[in-house]
This record gives sequence, C-alpha cells and structure tokens, in this order.
Amino acid sequence: MALMSTRYAVSDGGESHGVTRRSALATMVGATAWLLPGCRGRSQPPPITAAGAGEAYVRLALSLARHQPSLIDVWLGPAAWGEGTREPVAAIQTRIGDLRTAMTAMTPPADAAEHARRRYLDGQVRALAVAAGRLAGASASFADEAAAALGARPPARDAVALDRVRQELSERLPGPGSLAERHAAFRQRHAVPAPRVEAVFGAAIDWCREAVASHLPLPAGERIALIPSDERGWAAFSRPHGPRVSDVWVSRHGGSDVAHLLQLAAHEGTPGHHAQHVLATARLVERRGWTERALSPAFGPHRLLAEGAAEAGAELLLPLEARTRVCAERLLPAAGQRPADAAQVVQVERLVAALDLEVAHIAADYLDSPLGTEAATTRLRDDALVLDPAGLLAFIERQRSRVLAYPVGRRLVSAALGQTPAAERWARFAAITTFLDVDAPVDAAAATNRE
Repeated sequence: MALMSTRYAVSDGGESHGVTRRSALATMVGATAWLLPGCRGRSQPPPITAAGAGEAYVRLALSLARHQPSLIDVWLGPAAWGEGTREPVAAIQTRIGDLRTAMTAMTPPADAAEHARRRYLDGQVRALAVAAGRLAGASASFADEAAAALGARPPARDAVALDRVRQELSERLPGPGSLAERHAAFRQRHAVPAPRVEAVFGAAIDWCREAVASHLPLPAGERIALIPSDERGWAAFSRPHGPRVSDVWVSRHGGSDVAHLLQLAAHEGTPGHHAQHVLATARLVERRGWTERALSPAFGPHRLLAEGAAEAGAELLLPLEARTRVCAERLLPAAGQRPADAAQVVQVERLVAALDLEVAHIAADYLDSPLGTEAATTRLRDDALVLDPAGLLAFIERQRSRVLAYPVGRRLVSAALGQTPAAERWARFAAITTFLDVDAPVDAAAATNRE
C-alpha cells in the first residue's frame, strides 16, 4: 500500500491484501515432485529444467507466503499451486536449499532469453532463501541483507549532493520556519482537494497512456481500472487483475499535489507496473510458457527492477518540460488550481524525489544501530522531508532492505537507459521492464555516481 511519504507513495499493497489467486493458465507439470512436502528422501535430486525450476520457485513462494502474506502481491497461475496445508518454515527452507542445489546442475541456457530467465530465477530463489531465513530467526546487517535479497547494496551517502538538493529547495521555498515546515506547508497548500483527486488522477493516467502508446505498444484489450478510495495513509497502488487488466487505487485523502499524482500515474500505470504486468503476461507467460512470471512477488531482484523500472520509466516519459506542461494544461485546471503554479509544483516534487536515498540511509541506521524511533522520525522529517515520517518508519520496519528498491532500482535502470542511444531507449526499457535485458548494470554505487 502506498504510504504518505513523498517518494514512497507507491505500492505496498501486499501487507493488507495477502495473496490473490486466479486460474489464468493451464496447469504445467514440471519435474518438481521431489520438492513437494513428503516427497523428499533421494540422496541426489533428479535433473531439473528451467520450467521445473520456475514451478518449484512459485510453489515455494506460495508456501512461504502463508507465513508472510506480504511476500506476494498476486498469483495469476493455476490455483492448485497455492493450495495445501501450512508447512513449517524449516521444511520450506530445506526445500529451497534443495532447489538451489538442483539449479546449479541445470543445462546451460540456449539463448539470451533463457539466460535472462535463469538469472531471474537464480535471484528470486536466493531472495526466497533470505526471506525464509528471516522468518526462522536469522539476522544480517541492512547492507548484507540487501545484497542477498535484492542483489544490490546501498551506495555510500553523498552528504554534499544531499545538502545541495536541500539548499535548492530552501531557495525555492523561502520564508520563516525550518525547511521541513516550509515544505509541508507548501504541499498542504497545493494538495488536490479530495473531491477532485479521482478526476485529476484519471486525467494523469489517460495522458500517460496516450503518450506512451507510440513508444511502448501494449497488447490489445489491456486496460486500467481506476478505483478511488477514502482510506488514508497512502496515495496510490496497483495490482494485476487478470492477464490484461490492472486495478489502480488512489486515495482521495492522500494529500498529493498534481505533480505527485502525475508521477504516481506513470509509476502505477504506464509505463510502470501496469505495462510490466501486461507485457510479461503476453510475451513471457502466454508466448513462452514461463509460468513463474504469473507470480507478482514483492521481494528479490524482481522488486528492485520492477520499482526501479516504474520510476525510471516515468522519468523517460516525463522529462521536466513535459511534466510542467501536463500539469499546467490538464491537471491543475482539473484540480481547480492555478496553471501558473505548474513549474514550482513540479520543481519541488522533483527535488524532494532526489532525496530518496536519504531514506535508505536512515533506514540502515535505524535497523543496524541504536538509533531510536524519535531520532529516526526526526531525520526522516528534517533530512528527507518525509511528510508522514511515523508511517514511513513503520513501512521500513516491515519492509527492511526492500525499501532500497525505489531509490537504488531507479538509479540502476536510469543508468542503463543513460548508456543507451536515445533512439533505442524505449526498446531497452521494454527489455528491462520484462526482465529480459541481460546487460543492465548491477553496481548501485556506480549508478548513483553517474546520476
């Protein structure tokens, strides 16, 4: 569910909605019976194919999600794979270890697509082992957990760059009080009135869909179902609802301004999570039979690149000038606000977005050291300009290293796109957002330094 923090107002919906299962595919039988409960006992597991590894990974993820529902957003594959009795975590850990061992003996991939599939499964199974270990009581530092679970470590804190961003924000938001107080007052002043949120967000969704159509063609019949909500504490989130449909919720009381709603429309819709879902379903599940991609996990390298691609895709579609124009011409009038405010609203939203790594550093300090709740909340408010620091701290406690998916994932994908000729960026983006790109950088620190 999306929290009321400036940059982390994105999907964390698995926390409250658990696992959704829909039978959208025919059951695929893989060589995985030895990984099912009660079927162990062989000294050496039989050879396993990529299809068998994908099935085993999904079954194990669904089993572990009975202990931690937030691990999975949606499962759209065979319903029977998610059925069965609750199994002890220790037994699931053993089967994950068996799968990892079996995968080391798999036949080398035949082509680039199979190589990408293998890399995806390797990363997700490794992350599943980390998740099971945490449920069994294992602990690790924030950075080590991130490296194992996401495949990326947080880059070093660049105090000079962060201070530069805060200084520019201070100049754009003059007046009495601290920068955090001035920023909160600015955002409150420009928040879209609750009765107009649905219209503004709908207009932003529509603009993004129109603008991205020529760059990232989506399968016929795809659509977004916009669902307004009166819940508080989050801004928006999306969830797949069938092969071509995504439900996108927006809170009427999220407190977002038009610039933030535009960012969320791109992130949750197109070219973000909705595009990821329908492209993966059409190109990988239906065309190639990769049933593991009918699972939408909220963990592992999938989480890192899914959130990173949603953020970087929004930046690719919406450079600063385009954001300002859309806000002035469409969104501010729909909000009943002055089009002349577009440049200021957009600039402030983008500058605060650049502080997202500060959240990750505060999370690391909070989870790894004696930094208390009050001190962490203060730092989130004053250093990262988070509007709901208590809510974000609760998010950090639940998600731990997964909070890195937004800032580090964005930098990784943006770095890959930045190394690609302009005429080829949307094609590269399509490969990254479906996890078929085999050349994306994995050095988060280097990606940050190039930003």
